[in-house]
Amino acid sequence: MKIRVLILALTVLTLALILPRAVYSEEPETGVARVSLINGDVSTMRGDSGDWVATGVNAPLVRGDKVSTGARSRAEVELDSSNVLRIDQRTEAKLADLSRTHIQIQVAQGTISFTVFKGTEAEVEIDTPNVAVHPLGEGHYRIQVNTSAETEVTVRNGQAEVSTPQGNTTIEKGDLIQIKGTDNPEYQIVKAPGRDEWDNWNRERDHDIADARSWGYTNRNYTGAHDLDRYGRWVHAPEYGWVWSPEEGPDWVPYRDGRWVWEPYWGWTWASYEPWGWAPYHYGRWFFSGDSWCWWPGFVTASFVPVWSPAWVNFVGFGFGRHFSSGFGFGFGFGSLGWFPVGPCDPFFPWFGFGNSFNVVNVTNITNITNIRNITNVTHSTVVQPLASPGTLPGGSNAQGALSNIHVRRAVTTVSPEQFAKGVVPRNAQTMSPQQFRQAQMVTGRLPVVPTHESLRTVNRPVNQASLPARASRASPADGTDAQPDGGGHAHSGGRPRASECLAIGRRELADQRRCSSGTTAADASRNAAGKQLYRWQPGSGFELAAVWRRKLATRSSAFFARRNITR
Repeated sequence: MKIRVLILALTVLTLALILPRAVYSEEPETGVARVSLINGDVSTMRGDSGDWVATGVNAPLVRGDKVSTGARSRAEVELDSSNVLRIDQRTEAKLADLSRTHIQIQVAQGTISFTVFKGTEAEVEIDTPNVAVHPLGEGHYRIQVNTSAETEVTVRNGQAEVSTPQGNTTIEKGDLIQIKGTDNPEYQIVKAPGRDEWDNWNRERDHDIADARSWGYTNRNYTGAHDLDRYGRWVHAPEYGWVWSPEEGPDWVPYRDGRWVWEPYWGWTWASYEPWGWAPYHYGRWFFSGDSWCWWPGFVTASFVPVWSPAWVNFVGFGFGRHFSSGFGFGFGFGSLGWFPVGPCDPFFPWFGFGNSFNVVNVTNITNITNIRNITNVTHSTVVQPLASPGTLPGGSNAQGALSNIHVRRAVTTVSPEQFAKGVVPRNAQTMSPQQFRQAQMVTGRLPVVPTHESLRTVNRPVNQASLPARASRASPADGTDAQPDGGGHAHSGGRPRASECLAIGRRELADQRRCSSGTTAADASRNAAGKQLYRWQPGSGFELAAVWRRKLATRSSAFFARRNITR
C-alpha cells in the first residue's frame, strides 16, 4: 500500500511541477515565434533551461528564448505574420517579450535586421547594451552591436526612434546613427552606406514573403503561409473553396514527419521537419479528398480571427490502464498513444491549458454525434466547436472517415508513451482496422505523458560549441541581469524550476514524502522551488495541489479559453 501511495504521490508532484505556463502563470498569454530559415550552425536556449541546443526549421520559440548563430551562419525568425527577425553570423538575440501587442528583442552582440510588414498590431522594441530602438511603422531596420558600448542603427525603409538615457532621437529612411558609450553616450547621424550582401539577402527575403501568392488564399494573419507557394499547389474543391495540397507521395499523411516537443507555456507542440510545416499544422484543418490530403485554411474573411494551436489533432489511446513512463515517474495512461488531424467538421479537444484534468471518451461517442453537446461520458473537459457544422462538408469529419476510409485511417499515428516523450515518430506507421479504431479512447484533457529531457529539443543533432556566444553561461548584457539565483535558488525563470532541475526536485520531494509516510511532519515537503506552497501531503492520497492553487488553476484556465470563445 505504501508503495502505491508513493508512486501516486511522485506522479502528482512531478506533473504539478511542469504544468503548462498557460494554466497557472500570472503572466499574459504569450505568442509563438517560428524559426523559419537556418543556414549553418544555429542554436537556441529555452527560457526555462540553461542549456544551448541545436535547432531546426519550424522550432517554436516563446518569450525568454534565445538564438545564437555561429560563423558563416544566419537564421530567420517569424515573430508573427507582420514582424520578422533575421540574425547574422556570430550574433546572440533574446525574445524578451512576445505577444500580439508587444515584441521586445534584446541583442547582446552581432547584427540583426528587423522587418515590419503592414498590418502589425505590435509595438516593437529592440534593446542593445546601450540603446533602445523603436520602429515607428512598416520598414526595414538594421542593428549592429559592435561592442557593449557601441551600437549602429540603419534605417533602410521606414522611421525609427532611438532612445538613450539622454532622450529620444528620430532616424529617417536612409540614415545611420552610431551611439558610443553607456552612461553618457555620444551619437552622430550620417547617411547610410550602400547595401552589402546581408542587406541584399534581407531584401530578397522580404520580397519572397510579401509577394507570395498564397496570401491570396489564406488569412493574412497566418504566419508562414508564404512557404506554401514552393511546396504545393492550390486547388478549388467543391463546397470548400481554395485548399492547398502538398507535393508529397501517395502514402503521405499530415502530422507524421516531425516530433512532439514540450513548451513551457503550451505544453506538447508539434514541430514539423517539413520546410512548409508551420501554417498548415497550427491553423486551419486537414481533410482527405480524391487521392490526397488537402489543407483547408478556414474561412478567409475579414471577420474570421485565426486561432493558433500547438497542433490541430485529436489524441486517442489504446490499452487504458497502469503504465510506466520512462520520464519522471509512474502514472496512469495508455499502452500506446495516437493522434490524427482534426477535420473541418470535427470537434477539437485541447490538451493544453489544463490543471490536473485527464479524461477519456469512447471514439464511437465522438463519431456518432450530430451536435457537439450530445457527446457523452465527458466530464470536466473543454471542447472546441468545429469550424464547419457537422455534415455540411464532404469528408469533413476525420473521426467518422477513419471508420470507413482506409486512407483516413492511415493518418492515425500511434507510438508508445516512451517514444512520444523522446520525440520518436515512425514514418511508416501500421494501419489499424476499423474495429481497432472503434476501441480507441479519445483523450479529452492533459496528455498522460511526462516530458523527458529529449522532449526539450526539436532536432537530435548535437550543438556545435563553436556557434555559442562567449558568455554562454551568463545572461546577455542586454538582459539587465547577471542570472544570479533568486530567492528560491533558481536562475531567473519566472520563479519556476528549470526543466533540467525537475528530476533533482522530484528526488528531494520523494525523500520528504518518505518521511511523511513514516509520521514525520510534512510542513516543508509541499513547497516548490520558489518557496511557495504549491502542493501538500494528504494521508492516504499523496500530494495534491493546495486549495489556493486549485482556485488559481481554475481561474487561469477559464480565462485562457474565454479569450478564444471556447466552451467548457
